[in-house]
Amino acid sequence: MNKKELDFRLIAEWKYSIKEWNEFVVIEKENKKEDSVYFGIGILTLGTVMLMILRKTNLLTGVLFTISFAILIPWLRFKFSYKHLKKGVKNPSVKIYSDHLLINSHKIKLYGNKKRVKSLKIIKSKNNLNLLEFDVQWITSKGPINDEFRILIPNDKMIEAEKIIATF
Repeated sequence: MNKKELDFRLIAEWKYSIKEWNEFVVIEKENKKEDSVYFGIGILTLGTVMLMILRKTNLLTGVLFTISFAILIPWLRFKFSYKHLKKGVKNPSVKIYSDHLLINSHKIKLYGNKKRVKSLKIIKSKNNLNLLEFDVQWITSKGPINDEFRILIPNDKMIEAEKIIATF
């Protein structure tokens, strides 16, 4: 089997009710907002300190300058990276391929030139939902960056989810 055939191999297809999907979206958006808050705090803290050290600014100037980045960057990341987290989708589904996820027609690349799945695990979320978490890592000039993509595991698909973990 050549690489081209492996890239598009469908591993699993999961379908959800609108209620299940909406419940998942609420929980996942909360997770992503929490991540964004921590990311923003990191930008604010590190940016302020770096401006104070490298540009000899005072604390107030450093905070005022970096606060816009601490808000804008996490917001843009949320808007562009998580388009698949929408409520009210008709016939919500997830298709897991060997190199990408297809979540309600939104493609999330898992493997590429400098991209790979670092880890894959099942986690419990609020409301006792089981989620399959893909920790995707890609290499940049400043070092590796990670992001997590979680999908809802239907109640009757736990065994299949465990097999997917073994596959990756």
